[in-house]
Formats: sequence, C-alpha cells, structure tokens
Amino acid sequence: MYSKLSILLVTLWLAGCSTLPKQIQLPDDSNLISYEDAASKSKEVLGQKARWGGIIAKIENKPDNTLIEMVYYPLRSYGRPLQGDESIGRFRVYVQGFLDPMVYKKGRTMTFTGDFTRLEKGMVGEHEYVFPTLASTGYFLWKEIQQVDVNMINVWPYDYWRYGWYNRPFNNRVILRSTHHTRSSPAKTKPAASKSN
Repeated sequence: MYSKLSILLVTLWLAGCSTLPKQIQLPDDSNLISYEDAASKSKEVLGQKARWGGIIAKIENKPDNTLIEMVYYPLRSYGRPLQGDESIGRFRVYVQGFLDPMVYKKGRTMTFTGDFTRLEKGMVGEHEYVFPTLASTGYFLWKEIQQVDVNMINVWPYDYWRYGWYNRPFNNRVILRSTHHTRSSPAKTKPAASKSN
C-alpha cells in the first residue's frame, strides 16, 4: 500500500518538475532550432521558432520595445537554464513594450520563446560580437534560488560501532552558509539587575 502511494507521489513530483511554465510553452509539433544552428546556419533557419535561455547580461529600453542581451545556457526539461562555468555564446531578444530594469536586472535567469530574425552585430565591451536574435513571443523570469554550503552533516544518528543501534533523536548540527553574505548583529541586552530585599 505504502510503496504504491510513494511511487505515485514520486511520479507526480517528476511530472510537475518537467512541466514548462505556460508562458514559454509551444505546440508539441513545433520544430525548434538550436542556438548553434542559428549561429552557424542563419539563412537556412531564418523565421523558425526557438526556446532559449540564460542569464541577463544587459537590458536596454527602447521607444517601442526592450532589448535584452543574454548569456546562453542550455535548458533543463522544465525550461530553466542550466548554469555552468562556460557558455557557448550570447544572444539578443527583443520584447514588445517596457520591461523594468530593476526587475529584469543583470544576473537574473530567463527563458524565451520567439522567432529567429537575424544575426545582429554589436559589442561586448570593446569586442565585436555577432548575436543570434529573437523576436520574443513569450518569456519567463525565474525566481532567484539562494544556494547554501553544507559544512557538516552526520548521517548516522548514533555511534553504532561502539554502542549498537537503537532509535534515538537525530541531534547533530548542520551548518548552512548563504551565498549572500548579509549579516545582522544580534541585539545586545543587559542582564537584569538583581534586587536585594
């Protein structure tokens, strides 16, 4: 009974994890082009659909649309970019309307769907660069995930080799350190003065 229930829960959880957000879903029969094909065979794949994602490198509001420059990363099954130490390139996306640079800011993770329109020349610093470019038909801004470092964890709740196994509460400490180093100092309190009668 319990094993069947646990298998059902795991299946539902996996199905939920692999579902794309509604904003970046496309029909199942969509023939999506890869970033590599757009960069190398631009004339052959012009106008085709793409779903790309990455990290925002730059955002620029124009009179009628917003230009977002992205550092490309491959997508997981549920659409979130899989970040790593290396990227194969950058791309640009034009989104209709205004996107607030304080929300869609440098370093945030996004996924786009859109039509591949052209290769566009530009600059990254003082380096000339050719950007594969999308006209966005949908986008999704991913929530920031706070990563933690685990310093110590003991998986055994008791010293089996010395005392033998028996159930006992698990009281070992786990120290987590955030990647955001914001610390607040604890409030200082004075000890209450004792009253003598």
